Amino acid sequence: RVQIDDSDPPKYDTVEDEEEEDEKDNGMRPANSNVTEDQEPFMGVKGRRIASRHRNYKGDYLDVPSRLHLLKILQKQGDQVLFADKVMKFMGSGKMKSRIVLITEFAIYIVPEMDSLKRRIALAAVDKICLRELSDHFLAAV
Repeated sequence: RVQIDDSDPPKYDTVEDEEEEDEKDNGMRPANSNVTEDQEPFMGVKGRRIASRHRNYKGDYLDVPSRLHLLKILQKQGDQVLFADKVMKFMGSGKMKSRIVLITEFAIYIVPEMDSLKRRIALAAVDKICLRELSDHFLAAV
């Protein structure tokens, strides 16, 4: 964990913060470009989320014990969470949807935010899992 002494205390990602960031725009969008917001993560121009600079790195970023629908899924399978966070899933139409990914000792679970289990992938079927360095919630399971 790295902190800079003269930095502001951490802010948490909220709708208000996102609106403020959109207003500032911080020059993050390429000039004279037809890049849409949904394409920006691919252009390497995604800014760092405000709270991530002061964040302790841990496995469960969602506090799974406080989310009953996720606890039920894990208890049914008898697994314990090693990693949990929100990610972006690419749909067949090219659109992206937010999903919750849970990684346990035995499987990867992909769950819509307030829904039941949609996919369980055995870890034995996965060669590697990659997270992008940018804070844009992209994950690849190969």
